Amino acid sequence: MTSRERVRLAMRHKEPDRIPVDLWGTDSRIHTDLYLRIMEKLGKKEFGERIRPGSTCEYEDYSLADLIGSDFRHINIGRPDSFKSYIDGDGNSIDEWGVGRKIIGMHPSITKYPLANAKIEQLEAYKWPDMLDSGRVRGLAERARNWYETTDCAITATSATSGTIFEICQFLYGIEDFLVCLYDDPDFAAALIEKVTDLIIELNVLYVRSVAPYIEWIEFASDFGTQSGPFISPDCFREFFLRPHKRLFDAVKEAAPGVKIFLHSCGGVRPLIPMFIESGVDILSSIQPLAAGMDSFELKAEFGGSLVFHGGIDIQNAAPGTLDRLHEECKTRIKALGQGGGYIFSPSNHFIEDVPVENFFKMYEYAKELGKYPLS
Repeated sequence: MTSRERVRLAMRHKEPDRIPVDLWGTDSRIHTDLYLRIMEKLGKKEFGERIRPGSTCEYEDYSLADLIGSDFRHINIGRPDSFKSYIDGDGNSIDEWGVGRKIIGMHPSITKYPLANAKIEQLEAYKWPDMLDSGRVRGLAERARNWYETTDCAITATSATSGTIFEICQFLYGIEDFLVCLYDDPDFAAALIEKVTDLIIELNVLYVRSVAPYIEWIEFASDFGTQSGPFISPDCFREFFLRPHKRLFDAVKEAAPGVKIFLHSCGGVRPLIPMFIESGVDILSSIQPLAAGMDSFELKAEFGGSLVFHGGIDIQNAAPGTLDRLHEECKTRIKALGQGGGYIFSPSNHFIEDVPVENFFKMYEYAKELGKYPLS
């Protein structure tokens, strides 16, 4: 069975020859430090494409994906011609939204919120990014077509932005201040959400149309969960975010019928899952197993008829732990999520630097060993 056939069967909630496995998607990348250790272990001097310079997970390397037997290739959106990031007078690296970041410790942190304390009347006057800049999609159709014709991999489009509606509003206004604004100034919050949604729709319709004939799904990343539960209540999600996400996902599906919607959301998001489904989500990741309410067996029983699950392999304790612990983790997630199809094996987020090189390779070996249908 080819990778593409395998993935398509799993997405139709049917059992292929084995559970598909993923690497290099929106939430299945490798921390740069770990990636460089893997390359050293393999004795490789030539690295993959450095697609995300300055981030924690910079590289994408399909020679490594092929080595571990990934069933996927992932398209990444390009950069606009009309904007280049720059360093302002305070040392902030400014992105096209006007958001500023600095490296603090090991990670880039937001240090400038350009719409902090803004009022509704200031939103239209703000210099918003040009979502329809042709540089974003230049060459994507050619790359997708080449992969479609020369490999048997399933192809997806990764997230077009760092975060989606929820995060971008926080990056613009202030993380804590935006959460307070939902209650303290709901008219402004709704206006900001609406404006950001309009822009995200423009961007993703442009993106998906460029690669639609070749991809299985388009990915969105929006972290609505913490370790102990959602950032916001289900009532708040329904009031402010259900309709914007449904508008976004409907627009994408209208532009590219047949392309599925993939949503990454960390943490304990179980109370929000019915509304994810209502908004149009088809594939849910990352199924973080140690977060509150995210028992894999219960999720499969409750939502497995409506959703394909992606991820689930614990990176907090199991991936950096002993091989016995990792083997048991893979066995548990496959048993919980894989019955009847509808599951794609992947880490519950990026492989971070504390994962031993041996564990990285063993995880995918265990997937092949334990994920053969019929499951034992």
